[in-house]
Amino acid sequence: MENGNVDTGTEMSPTVTEEQTFLKLKRSVFVFITADSDSSHLALEDLRKIDEVQEVYLSRGTYDLIAKVSGKSLEHLREDVLKRIRNLNSIKSTLTLTVI
Repeated sequence: MENGNVDTGTEMSPTVTEEQTFLKLKRSVFVFITADSDSSHLALEDLRKIDEVQEVYLSRGTYDLIAKVSGKSLEHLREDVLKRIRNLNSIKSTLTLTVI
């Protein structure tokens, strides 16, 4: 071959399958949050204290904050993390979108 590459006719197979890699990934959700009046900054600080909250942003419009939350499983996120978020005094309501 002109470019110096040799084609042996064999393809190297990965040592880890795509399915195995997918199963090891953390699961993520985006949480759209409505805070009590004048409590957005307090809610922002409270959310930053939760380890599973990867990112959190103040927003304008229907929702006051948007948070990206990641954990070991959707069950863990649903049963533990989202429950903690909903129980914060500064949070009025949430809408959760699951990343697939």
